[in-house]
Amino acid sequence: MSKLLRTTAFASMLFAALPAAQAATYSFSGMMDSGSLIGETFTGSFSFDDLGLTGIDLEILDLNSLSLSILGTTYTIANADSTPDVSFLNGSFLGLSYSVTTSTLGFSVIPGFSDTSDAFVAYDKLSGGNIVDGQSGFGSIVYLPVPEPESYAMLLAGLGLIGLVARRRTTAA
Repeated sequence: MSKLLRTTAFASMLFAALPAAQAATYSFSGMMDSGSLIGETFTGSFSFDDLGLTGIDLEILDLNSLSLSILGTTYTIANADSTPDVSFLNGSFLGLSYSVTTSTLGFSVIPGFSDTSDAFVAYDKLSGGNIVDGQSGFGSIVYLPVPEPESYAMLLAGLGLIGLVARRRTTAA
């Protein structure tokens, strides 16, 4: 019994000593709902440092990493027209702000205004740097937070403790 308590106390101290979360990672996917690319899909992920979030008013944070794949091409932060970022309003995640222009495509990810439900993507097919008439459209986007390794560690520790308690009750009965 005392060995179990010491082990549990030691594990609790180790988890308490872990640093606070500093990086957040999201994955996203979507589909073009209109225009010449209707039905085309895209996917990606990005990460950013969330340590400075206060949860008050509008907050904009720069990205640490980004990968966006559409039409067989993968884009990164280096391809961006301007510095990509993420937005929060009073602690609520609004989405990603990212734009890229190539010789054949202009593509923008627009964050929501009150939450991610009104976030969207917009695109223009280009030729010689000009928008091709009738080749523009919009699409929907869905964001999913990616759990951090610390979350998995806490889940496993909790399951282990539940298992120990269940085992102890079984052997005591």
